Amino acid sequence: MLVADAMLRALVSEDSDLGRWALGRALEGEGFEVHAVLTWAEASAWLRRMECDLVLAEVSSASEAIEVLGDVHRCAPGAHLVLLADEDTVDELRRACGPAPDVLAKPVDLEQLVYVALSRPARGGERLGG
Repeated sequence: MLVADAMLRALVSEDSDLGRWALGRALEGEGFEVHAVLTWAEASAWLRRMECDLVLAEVSSASEAIEVLGDVHRCAPGAHLVLLADEDTVDELRRACGPAPDVLAKPVDLEQLVYVALSRPARGGERLGG
């Protein structure tokens, strides 16, 4: 369990019901308050209204990844962005987006996800993981 006084917020954008559930449970187990949505349009609208520490976004192309990256930089510049993609597009996304977002291949290894999610500072500047 992570060590933090304030509840950390995570936004999960994933088109699979099972994927949203599994990702959400893994993050809740680490102390995150999770808001899960089906589409990036819903996620983007939520980001405009709420502060967020972590954004997990499923993407299917480099152009979609660049859109997500831009929205996160505009609406939640301090959030840690993790892109989720099919294995055959991971390298393309890394080339298109650079090192800023982490990119994980689907199906996502939940232990790896938790490690990556907790590896960045939270809104207050302290590391998410203990």
